[in-house]
Amino acid sequence: MIKHDIIQGSADWFETRWGKITGTASKGLFVKSDTLLNEILSMHIEDWEDEDSYTSAAMDRGNDLEPVARLELESELFISFEQIGFIQSETNALLGISPDGLSKCDTMACEIKCPGSKKHTATILANDIPSDNIHQCLHYFTVNSKLEKLYFASFRPENKVKPLWWKMITRDSEIDLGTKAKPVIKTVAEWVEIARDEAAMISVNLDIALNKLNEMYGK
Repeated sequence: MIKHDIIQGSADWFETRWGKITGTASKGLFVKSDTLLNEILSMHIEDWEDEDSYTSAAMDRGNDLEPVARLELESELFISFEQIGFIQSETNALLGISPDGLSKCDTMACEIKCPGSKKHTATILANDIPSDNIHQCLHYFTVNSKLEKLYFASFRPENKVKPLWWKMITRDSEIDLGTKAKPVIKTVAEWVEIARDEAAMISVNLDIALNKLNEMYGK
């Protein structure tokens, strides 16, 4: 695991994660499609440029509330989480993630969301990690081979019933990436192996595609 001591959201952070499969793109590791390969390829044939990035009100809200949520989570768990800018896998340079918090021993991490009222209510009612966030949670284990526990937290201080909801998953936890009609349940460890195999294939195909483009259009 390679740590980058940079500030999330900074120019250095954007440049470091350029051309990497990060948490937001990790769902592509479980979908048989060329979409993720083409996305990574497009970044590898262009240099990163420092441009003003768009931020919505929801994104600004999340940035403002995340430190508060982390403190609340630390208080409940009695765990101290460090802020790490970016972590890169030692086994596949394409894999990386920006953790919301990492313990000093590198074995525990947290992923924090500060959603709107509707999503937070749905999360605490279902008492489970939302399906659109689970791939990012799996990606923590894919990137960090030392990771033993991940705490997913949903934080909404306005909620009077459960402002901070969290759930811990380990490599033995069972995760369903299927549908209600066709559930596909595997342990985190099993999903991680699938993700790593797909990332390895993307790495090979990326080199093939780059060589092909150089042969076709290289000078």
